[in-house]
Amino acid sequence: MTHRTVVNCETGVVTQVEYTPEEQAVHDAAVAAQALAEAQALAEAQAAAEALAAQQAVQPSAQGA
Repeated sequence: MTHRTVVNCETGVVTQVEYTPEEQAVHDAAVAAQALAEAQALAEAQAAAEALAAQQAVQPSAQGA
C-alpha cells in the first residue's frame, strides 16, 4: 500500500503512515485518471501530427516555384 508522510510541527517527528483503504482507493483512482488523460493527450497529438503530415504530402511545396 501507499503511504503518506506526517510531520508533527511541534516536535518535528516525521512518520510514514500507510493509507487507509479509502485513501488508497482515491489514490488509485487519481493515478488511473492521470494515465487515461495522458493516453488521450498522446493519441490526440499523434492524430494531429498524422493529419498534418498527410496534408503536407498532398499539397505541393511552394519552395520549388
